[in-house]
Amino acid sequence: MSIEPTWDDLFEQWKKRIDNLILEHPMQIISWEATRRCNLNCLHCGSPAEDADHAEELTTEEIVGAFEQIAQDFDTSRFRHINITGGEPFVRKDLLEVLRRISQRPYYRNIDIQTNGIVLADHPELFDELKQCGVTGIGVSIDGLEDAHDSFRRAPGSFAKVFKAARLAVEHGFTVTVGMVAHSKNVDQIPDFFELVRNEINPRIFRILTLDPQGRTEIDSDYLLSPDGLRQVIDFLRTEYGKSSPTYAEPSVTMVEMGCGGWMGKELEGTFRPMIFHCIAGIINLGILYDGKLASCSNISREFIEGDLRTERIKTIWDTRYQRYRESGWKKTGECVDCGEWEFCHGGPMHTRGIRRTGRCLSRTRDRALCTSGDYSSA
Repeated sequence: MSIEPTWDDLFEQWKKRIDNLILEHPMQIISWEATRRCNLNCLHCGSPAEDADHAEELTTEEIVGAFEQIAQDFDTSRFRHINITGGEPFVRKDLLEVLRRISQRPYYRNIDIQTNGIVLADHPELFDELKQCGVTGIGVSIDGLEDAHDSFRRAPGSFAKVFKAARLAVEHGFTVTVGMVAHSKNVDQIPDFFELVRNEINPRIFRILTLDPQGRTEIDSDYLLSPDGLRQVIDFLRTEYGKSSPTYAEPSVTMVEMGCGGWMGKELEGTFRPMIFHCIAGIINLGILYDGKLASCSNISREFIEGDLRTERIKTIWDTRYQRYRESGWKKTGECVDCGEWEFCHGGPMHTRGIRRTGRCLSRTRDRALCTSGDYSSA
């Protein structure tokens, strides 16, 4: 007679897996910040164009050479995918050329592109070309209903274009993710917006990300979610995840999940996204920034750059540095000092960290929103 594992058993199994990944740190995901240039000027951009020296942007040959070098030096059997971000990737005139060249290798034929949708809406012929270049996933950002999205993006008409781009991507057979940044001005729209997205786009994934104080978002921005706003997000996600999770294996069902906002505590993890959160930056995820600097995802402070592909071999940097991503003791400050769940969280996502500041703990924000004990079920 088999014994079903308890919830605590599942957490322990997950923890062992994370600990092994930290120890082995196999490169499985490559995130390439193709450019910091953009055709929009969004209020919340975490990688704003004005902070970049665009003359330093990697050339076609440099970025293709970087991918070739990785193919030579790493165990490609463990690769998952390439994630291309910006800025706006489609403002690079050579993007398709880069994709054509790197996708000649079979393990580079699972590529996701994160886009604001403007260029794809204007040039739908690109979808067929992207398919031929190994692109399998399209991520689009739509931040609420039309007025909310257009004002947040500071671009009238952008809502209609990104909606068109997302629909076309689904019709062309891409795995489409619609990502919504939840903030104080659109949090009340989430249920209605989700119904619109599910009925008119039907993406594979509907993902909510919480707004963080970085880039153009000031630390005291009135767009930041309050604890009550975060509770609204959690309540929505738990309800919709609960409805859809039994049928996630069915490709026509839209998966509902929270993005990498952080560890949410053992009461909530596993109840609103199909995984338990741990930041993978610098553990299995390599970040190639627009200017050839190596770190992890582009939303992480440039204080955490570990090297430069223009001057050193990528494998040397990956193997000998990144200690700040893999050894988390330095993050045990502030609220983290007396946290009973440190062994699972390890200080949360790196994008909320700076060398001179502590992170933003969503688990603690959740506790303040719900009840003094942090027990969601009794709130």
